[in-house]
Amino acid sequence: MESVRDDQRVSQAYLRWAEVEAEGRSPRYAEWARGVAGDEALCAALGELEPLKRQPNLLFAAARFEGVPLQPWSAVRDMIAGAWEPIRSTMLARMTQTNEARRMATLLPAIAHLEGPIALVEVGASAGLCLYPDRWRYRFGAGKYVGDANLPLLETDASPSTPLPATLPQIAWRGGLDLQPLDPDDPDTKAWLEALVWPDASGGVDGARVDRVRTAIAIARRERAHLRRGDLTTDTRALVEEAAQQAPTVVVWHSAVLAYVAAFERAAFADLMGELPVTWVANEGATLEIGPPAPWAQPGDFVLRRDAEPVAVTDPHGAAITWLDDIPR
Repeated sequence: MESVRDDQRVSQAYLRWAEVEAEGRSPRYAEWARGVAGDEALCAALGELEPLKRQPNLLFAAARFEGVPLQPWSAVRDMIAGAWEPIRSTMLARMTQTNEARRMATLLPAIAHLEGPIALVEVGASAGLCLYPDRWRYRFGAGKYVGDANLPLLETDASPSTPLPATLPQIAWRGGLDLQPLDPDDPDTKAWLEALVWPDASGGVDGARVDRVRTAIAIARRERAHLRRGDLTTDTRALVEEAAQQAPTVVVWHSAVLAYVAAFERAAFADLMGELPVTWVANEGATLEIGPPAPWAQPGDFVLRRDAEPVAVTDPHGAAITWLDDIPR
């Protein structure tokens, strides 16, 4: 009976993911998720995995990593079933570690008020690609640029009240924490991060996002961050203490990380952020309770918080930011 209940949970989770997360962003992945939801055999196979390993992101990235092409569900269903053992092994060995550099464009306004050198810490850092906000140029709308014209460009649609920094932040030190940090020099890192990029609106490879991954990897290879293996609930304090020795202001930020952490651990981490002398910037799913509620956020939105207080809603992949003053309520 437990496996039947797990099958049902998997099916329901994939249907919800298709409707809330993928629809409107990636029709191909929405189709795949609905295909999985209606497939008893695949739901049963996924139901045998621990809940953290059942995620659509992880399954679809693992399938692509193992050679499954971006084609309609009817064409790939048997490929996934036939390659289930290597796909399953990849899912068990790896984690969802999407390193979308464009998220920095939605994180940056939360620290626009800070001056002077900053020690930047990211939890759930993956390969550390979001530790380089000073190595990109930003376009926040028509004529709204921050950074030198010779830097690679990140673009996001920012609402009128979004505070924009006058200049790029001065990052004196950058460090990251991850359960399974990825090495930017490892070819498998590039392959895995590219497999995690969602298909575009046409259902094919999103070339713009893949190019950003490759550019971000090149930046991380040129200037290595201090990446550490560790758990955010137990090891963040030590990394913050190390960072505080490098600059007078410490920023801890993260995006799309806490959904993979148990609720009691999220609460403990939020308490820790309240204790430490840091600016805490969290860009996480609207349903996660890590501060005052944000009832104006829509399903599928991310909520940008500074020191637990909600300040904006953002697109999960960094395409847009709407500051609190511009949100209809």
